[in-house]
Amino acid sequence: MVSLYTDQHRQAVRTQLSRRAVPLGIFSAVLLGVVVWSLIERQQAVTIAAVILLGAGLIFACDVFLKPLWQYSRFLSSALTGRSHTDSLVFDHPEPDISLVDGVSCRSLVFLGTPDKHGVREQMLYWDSQIPLPDFRAGEDLLIQYTGKMIIGYESL
Repeated sequence: MVSLYTDQHRQAVRTQLSRRAVPLGIFSAVLLGVVVWSLIERQQAVTIAAVILLGAGLIFACDVFLKPLWQYSRFLSSALTGRSHTDSLVFDHPEPDISLVDGVSCRSLVFLGTPDKHGVREQMLYWDSQIPLPDFRAGEDLLIQYTGKMIIGYESL
C-alpha cells in the first residue's frame, strides 16, 4: 500500500508553522511594548492606535498565515495516528473543482462501492490537492485507506 503521509510531512508542517509564528510573536511583542510605553507616558492616542493595530494584526496574521497550517497539521496527525478504514473500491471519476474540507484543500474523487440490494452506490472521497493525483483509470479496482473522508493510502488491485 502506498502511504501518502509520513512523519516527515508532519514535522515539515510544524517547522513551517513555527517559522511563521516567530515573526508574529516579534511583531506582537513590539506593539505590546508600545502599548505599555504609551500607558506609562499617558499618550492616549498612541495607546488606542497601538491596541487597534495589535488586535487587527493578530487577527489577520493568525487567520491568513497560521490557521491553514494549523488545520493541515491537525489533519496530518489524524492521518498518521487516527482511526482509518480500508475498502476495495472501483474508481469512477475525479470532480473538476477543488474544495475545502476541514480547512484542507482537496480534490473530490468518486468511487463505486460494492453492490447491494439497491445497486451500486457512489462514494466520494477526498484527495489532498498538494499531493499529485496518480493516473487512476475509470473502472480500476483500488484498495483505498482513508480517515474520515480523506484518502491516506492506496493500492492497485
